[in-house]
Amino acid sequence: MIRTPAEFSQWHSPSPDDLGADHLTFLQRLGGPAWITLTGKDRQRSRAIITLLHGNEPSGLKAVYQLLKSGIQPATNLDIFVASVDAALLPPLFSHRYLPGEEDFNRCFNLPAHTPQRQLAQRLIQQLRQSGPEAIVDTHNTSGHSLPFAVSTRDDILSRQLAQMFTRRLVVIDQALGTLIEQRDGHCPIVTIEFGGFADPQADILAEQSLHAFSTRDQLFDRTPGPMQILQHPVRLELEPGHQLHYASTGQFDADITLFNTIDQLNFAKIQPGTSLGWLGKRGLQGLRERSATGKDLTSAYFVEHNGLLTT
Repeated sequence: MIRTPAEFSQWHSPSPDDLGADHLTFLQRLGGPAWITLTGKDRQRSRAIITLLHGNEPSGLKAVYQLLKSGIQPATNLDIFVASVDAALLPPLFSHRYLPGEEDFNRCFNLPAHTPQRQLAQRLIQQLRQSGPEAIVDTHNTSGHSLPFAVSTRDDILSRQLAQMFTRRLVVIDQALGTLIEQRDGHCPIVTIEFGGFADPQADILAEQSLHAFSTRDQLFDRTPGPMQILQHPVRLELEPGHQLHYASTGQFDADITLFNTIDQLNFAKIQPGTSLGWLGKRGLQGLRERSATGKDLTSAYFVEHNGLLTT
C-alpha cells in the first residue's frame, strides 16, 4: 500500500528540458514530495510557493509547471514545494485529496509528529524557516464552483497586500485546524489562495498569471491594499462520525443529510432565513455541528428542520 514518505527530495534550478512534456509527466518525474529552488535576480531574498497539499487540486501545480518550463529567472530566490504527489498520481488521476487511510495533509502541521505525514509537515516547516521567505503562497482549488478567494489567519496590511495579487476576497480564520497557514512566523505573511473550482479553466488561468506575477515582481509590498471583501470569524458546519452525507437532486433514503447538488451556487451569497439547503434524514439535525473557534455548538442558531428540509 502506498504511503506518504516522511522525507522530500530537493531539485535545484531544473532545466526546462528535464520537466517533461506536461504537468503530469513532471509530477511522475518528481516521484514524491519535492522542494524545488530557483535562483533569483536578488539572492538575498526569497519567496515560496506551496502546491498540491491536496492531490485533487491541480491549478497551482499546472501554474508551477508553466513557470518552471518558461525558464524565467524570478525576482528573488524562489522555493516551490510540491506535496501530495502520490495522492495526485493515484488513479483516477487528481481525484484523491489524500491517500486512503491517511490524514488530510493540510491538517498535519500541528504536533505530535507521530506519522510519516506529520513528520513530512514538520520538515517542510523547518525548511521554510531555514529559507526565510518574505512571503508564502499556498495554492488550492475548491471542490465545487466558487469565486477565487484568499484565506489567512491575520487581517493585517501584509496579508492584504499579498492576497490582493490574487483576489479581492479574504477569509480570516480563527480556528486551530492544523493547517500550514497557521504556522506563520514573525512578519512573513502566508496566505492560502483558492483559485476556484478544480475543473474550472479560469482557475488555471488565474493561477498561472498571478503566480507568475508573484514570482517576477520586484516588490510585493509597495502598493496600498485596495478595497477587499473581508470575511471574519467563519464557523464550520461539520457532520458527526457515523452519519452519511450525500449530494443529489433528490433526497437519498440512506442519508442523514442530502445537500442540494447545486449548493455551490450559494458561495459568497447572502442567504436569507428560510432558505432550504437539502433534505434531512430520520435523525434530523442530530448529526450536524456548527462550531465556533471556541468550540461552541451554534447549530440551533443557524439551522432548523422544516418539513424534513435543512433550512436556515
